[in-house]
Amino acid sequence: MRIFVFTGLIVLFSITVHAQIYKWVDESGKTQYTDVPPPPGVAKEGKKLNIKSSPISGDHEPNKSRNPGEERLEFDKRQQQKKEQDVKQQAKAEENKKKCIDAQGQLRLYTDSPRLTVPDGAGGIVFVDDDARQRKTADANKAIATFCK
Repeated sequence: MRIFVFTGLIVLFSITVHAQIYKWVDESGKTQYTDVPPPPGVAKEGKKLNIKSSPISGDHEPNKSRNPGEERLEFDKRQQQKKEQDVKQQAKAEENKKKCIDAQGQLRLYTDSPRLTVPDGAGGIVFVDDDARQRKTADANKAIATFCK
């Protein structure tokens, strides 16, 4: 007898799990929530809400069953990727710092020296004129703006 009562309760509860909930506004302006559709003349905008009566148990992806070992491996993999990304970011920050220092040195060189000489590429040296000095100063300022953040 207990089995029949228990089975009946399970069937009764499983019916309410799949019940649909409706939201509608009555004549007095009150919002009504029911499990039956609203009366035909009362509701101007009845909405059928997609509300589950019981929470979904288990994973978010029902077709994919994972055990704790697989989840741990995935977690370790994500942690390793994050560490690698952090190392790359630190290396890039150090490289940018070096480029910033170089650009500041170049700017100082082009603004502070009265007669600047540079190699001409053929083994000789040439004096830097004002136009070249301005171009080099502008390039150094752009590099500073880019790398010195």
